Amino acid sequence: MTGEPTTREYDGGALETLLGPNSLHTDFSPIVDLLTREVVGYEAIVSGPADSAFANPSALASAARAMDMTVDLDLFRWSGAVEGAARIESLQNLPLFIAIDPDTLPHLPDRAHVDAGTAVLQIDETALIRRPAQLLRTVADARRLGWAIAVDHVGVRPESLALLPLLEPDVVKLDRSLIAAKPSRFIARVVNAVAAYTERTGAVVMAEGIDTEDGVSIAIALGARVGQGKYFTDQSLAPVDPSARLSPVNFRTSPGRGALPRSSPCQLAAAGRDSKPSTKRLLVEVSKGLESIASQSLQTAVILGSFEKREHFTPHTAHRWEVMATRAALVGALAAGIDSEPAPRVRGADLELGDPVREEWVVVVLSPHFSAVLAAKDMGDTGPDMNRRFSYVLSHDPQLVVDCARSLLLRLPVERTGL
Repeated sequence: MTGEPTTREYDGGALETLLGPNSLHTDFSPIVDLLTREVVGYEAIVSGPADSAFANPSALASAARAMDMTVDLDLFRWSGAVEGAARIESLQNLPLFIAIDPDTLPHLPDRAHVDAGTAVLQIDETALIRRPAQLLRTVADARRLGWAIAVDHVGVRPESLALLPLLEPDVVKLDRSLIAAKPSRFIARVVNAVAAYTERTGAVVMAEGIDTEDGVSIAIALGARVGQGKYFTDQSLAPVDPSARLSPVNFRTSPGRGALPRSSPCQLAAAGRDSKPSTKRLLVEVSKGLESIASQSLQTAVILGSFEKREHFTPHTAHRWEVMATRAALVGALAAGIDSEPAPRVRGADLELGDPVREEWVVVVLSPHFSAVLAAKDMGDTGPDMNRRFSYVLSHDPQLVVDCARSLLLRLPVERTGL
């Protein structure tokens, strides 16, 4: 690794007080183009005392999380990265990956000191599952500063695969377990999902935990273009002069990537598309068809729906959505007056007065290989419920589905613990 322990503006707070003075150290792990073997970036890595269990950065991070000291660790990592980038010549003008929990971002004291175009905010994949609404806003804030976004540990849990299109990370970082494991159906699902996402967006795939030359070959076979691990740090690779660099790898974020919609799903769907009238009777069956497809997703689908009023989320609907929630990554239901958990494992959102979604019936299904949205606006009929008419759009446009999903996710409250 590059770099050595230095004095920083942030001293580790309660975490370093617990472990001892000067017990935390920041190093910089090279990120290498697997084809050209050039150093194309670095990641800031914090480790604990060399003679302790916390010398392993992963063990230190797990301990900090268990002791509710993640913010302390993140602030130390951030301060060390900023100071190192300013002082160490080999780090300058290269992308610098900094792992930060979404809860830490508002506490960073010197965000402006990290140059736009060189900072890559690295987010753990479990944050996608636990706090999708908050994370969408955190990512949007980071991108306004010009930072790229990387998602870490992809492939540990299948649920995270469904959420990649929602965040649109610039870098997808494959977990080290994929390098060490034997080929399996699960690994094939990860490879397929990541390939589908990167083909659409042009995102860079990175593999971590490369310890041997065989690991390089496995990483490339899994779809990775860049990687990091002991194999490269042991070689003490140095950056190539920018004028002589062969690698085309670019971690910069694209303008507008991951933009948060300001409109409701029906407003988004109606833009440039023809709406058709239909009774609720037909749309119920269309909705059930989408739900059936989503139920086959093997934990890699996001399913979101808006139901106008609480009474339209009937016991029969609640049962279907409860079943889907056992088979999908994330299931959410929105309506005026709905509970925070209208069915087991279903996240509910009570729509605010004046929200246009109160007059919309929406079903969104988003998975690595299937996307669809039914967006129907109530035409205000009275009489029998099944005869009520809606003006609707049914679309399989992946970008529209992502936008509609983001629109609904942003209305979900802060997620409860344990989800």
